[in-house]
Amino acid sequence: MPFLPWTRSVRCRCHPATGFTDRPEPGNLASRRDNHQLKAERMTSIIEGYASKESPLFQDMLANDAGPLSAAIQARGNYRPSIDEIPFSTYTDRAYASRELAHVWGKTWQYACREEDVPEVGDRIPYDVGPLSFIIIRTAEEEFKAFYNACLHRGTRLCSASEGGDEIKCPFHGWRWRIDGKLKRVPSKWDFPGVDDSYALPEIPIGRWGGCLFVNPDPNAGPLEDALGVLVDHFAHFDLANRFTLVRTAKKIRANWKTVWAAFLEAYHVEETHFDAMEFTGDANTQYDAFQSAGAIISRLITPAAVPSPLLQDKVSARDAAVIAVQSFAAAFGPDAPVAPPNHAEMAQFGRREVAAWRRESMGAMMGADFSHLCDAEMIDSIQYAMFPNFGPWLGEGLPLLYQFLPLGDNPDESLFTVRLMAPIPEKAPCPPCPPLTRLDFDDCFESLPEWGRIAHVFDQDMANLPNIQRGMHSAAASRSQLTLGRYQEQRIALMHEFVEGCLAGQE
Repeated sequence: MPFLPWTRSVRCRCHPATGFTDRPEPGNLASRRDNHQLKAERMTSIIEGYASKESPLFQDMLANDAGPLSAAIQARGNYRPSIDEIPFSTYTDRAYASRELAHVWGKTWQYACREEDVPEVGDRIPYDVGPLSFIIIRTAEEEFKAFYNACLHRGTRLCSASEGGDEIKCPFHGWRWRIDGKLKRVPSKWDFPGVDDSYALPEIPIGRWGGCLFVNPDPNAGPLEDALGVLVDHFAHFDLANRFTLVRTAKKIRANWKTVWAAFLEAYHVEETHFDAMEFTGDANTQYDAFQSAGAIISRLITPAAVPSPLLQDKVSARDAAVIAVQSFAAAFGPDAPVAPPNHAEMAQFGRREVAAWRRESMGAMMGADFSHLCDAEMIDSIQYAMFPNFGPWLGEGLPLLYQFLPLGDNPDESLFTVRLMAPIPEKAPCPPCPPLTRLDFDDCFESLPEWGRIAHVFDQDMANLPNIQRGMHSAAASRSQLTLGRYQEQRIALMHEFVEGCLAGQE
């Protein structure tokens, strides 16, 4: 008889012991239920994962972790989203996308780039979000500004690619500004008597955290720190500012930016989409959390590695899963990845702890970094955070990635996904230069880029789904034209929509 998987449940939203907080349901997505039915549903239990003997729930794995357990890894969420109905039109409708552009992208703190993308004074890049565009520029060694990317003469884009220099010059007529935005020269100035020093480039608020630059087009924006929520505390021992980019790629996708985001907010799709990873990846026992603070709700998932999927019903042992995980890690990021330990497949005792110890030692030697402050989970598991609308930092060395999600132009059926592979800056060494950004068009594959190693295969599995999701939403029957979300595994998708609807409701 197979081992009976165990589960853990918790009362949601209305039970005072949980600490969960109710929030009014957004108007456009409010549930069509009466109060009695709503209260009854809120009193039901939510099952927090599915586990097995060989692959327990994450909190049970954590009890056996070696290394110091950070406050972040031990923290549990205090919030659950309340949205129940999410129409497909929120992904497909042009009018809805236009409202998002004005009230989400035009009014929130969003991740623009890394400081290393503009390493020298005068270096600048364009940050395009839909049809909007801004110039991100380093104006001093420790100072950055963000300007509207439009000439004050006739509107020409001032920055269309990564560039540098001590002035910003319009390629059309040659109007020029200093890098601090002050007007420098107007050709044929005699013909523009009304143009004076007030013709400085308009700025938008810009903020810094963890080596990342954030912008907010709203001149009345609150402080970035409020929007970051628990990220500041959770990443205190894993300083993103002390990391550099190994690889970075921007991929055009025929799907809405939320469609793409949603694919990375849950591990529920592993069984079908990443079936070849089930022997060494916990999926149904992934832990999901949402952390509410004064100014933000930050969400997180933790997908355990070096254990089999509980859905395999213990047909793969934890030991075999760890052996396969080592082989996967060794091939994950190309030829420079750590070599698997000799004879590991014959070792009598080999599990998560041994996989993490191998990575801690081998990666430390390869990168010239000390990982002794990271627990086993932070060395091997997938720990991904989300700060909506577009910032997806990963904590730990299991998958040291950084995500960015953006609408592409004004078409709700297209978006841009940018991903970086990050590494710690070697001790007593300067930060390596940022590699060029590789670009993949709609039909290009990550596997065409050898620098991504085996992880390219995983990305391409996801990319294959996304256009079909978007097309399917357009062709759905009117009577079934909304998302049906799992209450636990897909709660972060509901949270994303709650964020968007909150932005729209607050401005209209």
